[in-house]
Amino acid sequence: MIVSKIRKRQVDYTWPGFVDALSSLLMVIIFVLMIFVLSQFFLSQKMSGQDEALINLRNSLAELGELLSLERDTTTELTSQLSILETKITKFKNELEDEKKLSSEFREKLESKNDIISSNQSKILELQNEIDDKIQNTLLLQNNINNLNKRIDSSQLELNQKNDEIRASQKEINTLISASLKLRNKLSQLQTLLSAYKAKDKKEKVKTINIGKGLNSALARRVEELQKFRSDFFGRVRELIKGRKEIRIVGDRFVFQSEVLFGLGSDELGAEGKIEMKKLATTLMEIEKSLPTDIDWILQIEGHTDSLPVKRGQTYADNWELSTKRALSVLRFLIKEGINPQKLSASGFGSYQPIDAKNTDEARMKNRRIEMKITQSTISK
Repeated sequence: MIVSKIRKRQVDYTWPGFVDALSSLLMVIIFVLMIFVLSQFFLSQKMSGQDEALINLRNSLAELGELLSLERDTTTELTSQLSILETKITKFKNELEDEKKLSSEFREKLESKNDIISSNQSKILELQNEIDDKIQNTLLLQNNINNLNKRIDSSQLELNQKNDEIRASQKEINTLISASLKLRNKLSQLQTLLSAYKAKDKKEKVKTINIGKGLNSALARRVEELQKFRSDFFGRVRELIKGRKEIRIVGDRFVFQSEVLFGLGSDELGAEGKIEMKKLATTLMEIEKSLPTDIDWILQIEGHTDSLPVKRGQTYADNWELSTKRALSVLRFLIKEGINPQKLSASGFGSYQPIDAKNTDEARMKNRRIEMKITQSTISK
């Protein structure tokens, strides 16, 4: 509005330059006033913010005053506690001094005890070394004892085998003694006949005496030839079975473990059994060729089983039948290989003639066997 009035005046007056200057001055004044108003506004805003900050600062100072009061109370309490602690520390220092004095005394005693302990430890080490030596010697002695026990067991086994051989030899001796007694009976009969003929004629007597001597000589020769035949046969077979633990010679008998010849619970010769029996038959026939025909010998075949009863469902009534059938199987095979049936005999003993009477698997295995023995039946007439 003021500007429009000024413009009207410019129209009315002739001094336009003065009016323009005056209007410009007025605009500058208005601008300055606006700036002043704005600055006052901003200053008032700033002053109100500072008042709020001042209020906050006063509140903080009040809180700090309260905290300072609490801190003073705490400091007073801590000072009191510190004095108590200082009193206790002084007391502990005094006690520590006393403890140090006692500790020095104990240290001296402890050093003395340590010297004694060191001395005892040295003695203990010496004793320990002696004990270790004793233990080592004891272990060596125990090893020696174990070795000796093994040797004793081995010797006992050998002794048992020797005893078996001795018993078998004793049986042979008994057989020979029995045959000798028979021969003596025959000689006694001959002597009786000779005595009867003695009265008849001296020449007849001399002739009879010569016959008796001839009989004795022939008998001794046959026994010697049979012994030689048996020795040759045993020697040849011993070479054949060398290294075979399951085939043994015990005295005057060959002992074949049943597992070599037969299957478990069977009386049929297996493949390995046939091979062994074929070797035996060949050797027997070769040696027989060199034996005089008037030597009467026989190969006895005996079957033996263990003590376990025959299982149900098998074809054998008992171990008697099983042992007999096994002996017969060996006999028939030898006949098939060319052995004279008149030179063979077979028998079964079941489980009643065991080698080892123990109730163990090892003992039962020993008892399951086929035994063969060459003997004489009767001396030829």
